[in-house]
Amino acid sequence: MNFTTRHLAYLFGVLLLISLAANVFFYQRAAPAASASNTSETQNESNVSSESATPADTSTDTERIATSTEIERLQELTTRATRFVEYAFTVTKDSYTTQKRQAKEVMSEELVTTLFAADGSDVGTFETTVRDIEAFPSVSGDHCLVRFEQDLLITETGYEETTQELLALTFESIDGRLVVTEMEDLTPEGGI
Repeated sequence: MNFTTRHLAYLFGVLLLISLAANVFFYQRAAPAASASNTSETQNESNVSSESATPADTSTDTERIATSTEIERLQELTTRATRFVEYAFTVTKDSYTTQKRQAKEVMSEELVTTLFAADGSDVGTFETTVRDIEAFPSVSGDHCLVRFEQDLLITETGYEETTQELLALTFESIDGRLVVTEMEDLTPEGGI
């Protein structure tokens, strides 16, 4: 028997159809079995998780709690550092006494005494504002780096200056509040 190209094409086509039919047949058989096993696995998992937790599951839950607690601590450090900078480095007309009162919430008594020593301020001669505050809390301790821009306006002369500042803040928990106890200026002489 002589096989021509035409015979080989028919043979290849028939084999392709048989293969396709076999795939469809086995796929239809496997799909219901897989969905049934997935349903039973889901039921078994829910039964196991409700009955008892393994030590690995418990440690994962503990890690999640520790992680969320750590995130809350970092957020609180960031918020406190931002407020500290706003209260300590913003001086506007009629704001000195208000800021002195607010500063007691975010800094130690020693820092309040140092930064707000006077009963009032010569606000008529200058004003300062801060903007673009960025806080970088330490993961390993109660420290925070803070970078911000400070605008100075000397009202008598009209002189304006903008500087970039960098501070290292140290926090402690005093009376259940996280407050700044130390401040170190890290700004290089020529500015940042």
